[in-house]
Amino acid sequence: MKSERFTFILVPDNDGANRKFSISRSNLFRLLSFFIIMVIVIFGFLIVTIPSYFDYSNMKNNYDNAMSERTKVIELYRDLERMKQIEVVVQKALGSNLIEDSSIDERLGEFQNDEEIRSGYLNNIPSLLPISGMVTQEMIINKEEDVNNHFGIDIAVPKGEPIFASASGNVVFADWTPKYGNLIVIHHGNNYFTYYGHNELILVDQYKSVDIGDVIATSGNSGLSSGPHLHFEIWKDGEAIDPLLYFPTLNKSNISVKN
Repeated sequence: MKSERFTFILVPDNDGANRKFSISRSNLFRLLSFFIIMVIVIFGFLIVTIPSYFDYSNMKNNYDNAMSERTKVIELYRDLERMKQIEVVVQKALGSNLIEDSSIDERLGEFQNDEEIRSGYLNNIPSLLPISGMVTQEMIINKEEDVNNHFGIDIAVPKGEPIFASASGNVVFADWTPKYGNLIVIHHGNNYFTYYGHNELILVDQYKSVDIGDVIATSGNSGLSSGPHLHFEIWKDGEAIDPLLYFPTLNKSNISVKN
């Protein structure tokens, strides 16, 4: 009867003993089949994953480039918006009748004689929008019903977005309150104050100074809040001022219900 087994002999190069092993035809077939299947699987895996890896790398590079360009555009947009807001605020600070006011030249001359003072003055006026988003609630002041007063605006934003200091100043309050949750209050000098409420995280310390554009918090819905948003107030000489007067571009994204 013909043998159904294969015998393999291993002959070493040195004087060691030969090694012999045998395997049946069926087992050899199974082993070869398993090896062929594994080779096919490995090659198939490589064919699928290698192009995907390069596609992912290209997508990641494109995403990084897009985010870099987006950051540059946002920074440029903020600079342009800040210049517009500074122009409006300076006009209000120096008086509405700029042409007929004979003291304006002297006042501007004082600023121009000292670049540092002029820069500091502008930086301490709320002129940088703390965050971009949709205005869902306008300012409401009803002297007859104080309970319904809303001394600022609500800007709806995703949770965890950076919030910027609207002007340079000193942090006079940075803690939790029942109504506004994690609240930050900044004193900017010249009796200017700004309030930033419902933050997720407070990133500045109380009694520390901040510069305009510094990240002071991340957006959230702490306190009495129905969703992630920033409650933003501007106060001057003890009176609340409508932030929409300082940032008129927000009117384009104003979806609040008129009261």
